[in-house]
Amino acid sequence: MRELEELDESAFRELMDHLTKKNISINKYRTGGGVGRSQCFGMVRKRSQAPDLSRQSWMDARLHYLLMKFARLHVPIPFTSVQINDSYKCAAHKDKHNSGDSYIVGFGAYTGGELVLKLPEDREYNIRHRPILFNGAEIEHWTKDFVGRRWTIVFHTLVSPTKFPMIKNLEQYEAVVVDGSWVIAYREPGRSVRYLSKKNGLEHPLKGRKKKPVETPTEIINDALELMREANASHSGNTEVTPD
Repeated sequence: MRELEELDESAFRELMDHLTKKNISINKYRTGGGVGRSQCFGMVRKRSQAPDLSRQSWMDARLHYLLMKFARLHVPIPFTSVQINDSYKCAAHKDKHNSGDSYIVGFGAYTGGELVLKLPEDREYNIRHRPILFNGAEIEHWTKDFVGRRWTIVFHTLVSPTKFPMIKNLEQYEAVVVDGSWVIAYREPGRSVRYLSKKNGLEHPLKGRKKKPVETPTEIINDALELMREANASHSGNTEVTPD
């Protein structure tokens, strides 16, 4: 764990201007930290696929650009992904899909909200404009109560599933302006540039798969009655008659 030099408020001005106009959507799938306004930009795990760019990045390419710009100026570690939290009080957890050090910093008009690290004793850190590096995969951590609007950004490295190693990298995706709109440019050697936007993102991993048909209540009842009839017939056929 390492505390870094405090940043001037101006370092967060562009991010705050953007985030005050657009809310981070609620994430219902953070089983460790809990439900709240917390989304990941950059590379994320995909169901039954290799990790690829998060839909959050092309749904808000301008914010993706601002996060990458902040990283170029202030983040001293390599990373694949950026978690952004909007007034999100995370419960105690470890980042099981991360590797190595993460960079975290908070900003916004708030008081409280210290980050607690179990080292193994509990230690509190005021991360408002004061970034720290820590290994979230090994150190349990959580957020204390706060008042006001509190954003945090966490730059980290994703661990790929064993079956689906990472074959693309974050550097292949760049936020650019095309015809006056922010989009994500995806560059692959030997191919033309592909532009990702709200109307034209990457395909969903489950797109095209047929859902297993769900039995209706009538079908379930009929199946149960048929099983009962078969069981009664079998029982009747196997009944032994004892002679007098």
